[in-house]
Amino acid sequence: MESQEERDTNKKMWIVTPGEKVPKRPRYGEANSGETYFVKTPIGYVATHLGVIKKTGRGLDLIPYKNVYTPRRGDYVVGVVTAYAPNGWIVDIGASTKAFLAAQELIRRQGGERRFDPKTYDLTQQFSIGDLIGAVIYDINAQSHAILSLNPEKTTVSPRHIGKLNGYFVIKVHTTKIPRIIGKKGSMIKMIKENIDGDIVIGQNGVILFKGDYEKYLLLKKIINTIISRTFAPGLTGKIASMLGTTLENGENDTS
Repeated sequence: MESQEERDTNKKMWIVTPGEKVPKRPRYGEANSGETYFVKTPIGYVATHLGVIKKTGRGLDLIPYKNVYTPRRGDYVVGVVTAYAPNGWIVDIGASTKAFLAAQELIRRQGGERRFDPKTYDLTQQFSIGDLIGAVIYDINAQSHAILSLNPEKTTVSPRHIGKLNGYFVIKVHTTKIPRIIGKKGSMIKMIKENIDGDIVIGQNGVILFKGDYEKYLLLKKIINTIISRTFAPGLTGKIASMLGTTLENGENDTS
């Protein structure tokens, strides 16, 4: 049976998500700005951006998804670890600058009280390049870098969505679409969650994660694409309810 890597090698173009392995060494590792699109890991080269891989006669190019997120204090975000710093991890959250997660945050999350010591604390044993993590922005420094926190008390998100996130399907949308996907007072996402079995995570930076059956993921993706393409269309809430096989309760309409 042909492997996923072999299938990708035979394609001319395909979508790649952060942390996904590419079948061979890419043609370019950096954009003109110096931003890294691929990193080398023990399992091979992995992408650090959501985008489209284009196969050319000279190798692989990555066309990144252009969607710059503006970090805000208190936002829950989903990012990908792209590099190590002396005392923590560099995380791509889709902003114009990278975010930073201090190792001390993880030590505190794990219940430790000791201070971070680079001589005894191995950063690579905690998060690997390409790992997806959920975190909260608790500060933005003078260089516009978001400083991340793993303290679940700083957000209404479930503690299980803080830290490393494994086994999720990834859907990326423009950040301006997130409020419509959530709906007024959370009504739209509540209806979706009540009718699709699985774990749905929404980052304010436009990353939506789903853990569950593949068929349910495809339905969720179809629903999200419908919301995006028909954001201001009349009857959208009813349309989504129909796709979910449910009906609207009395009083529900497209203000939700």
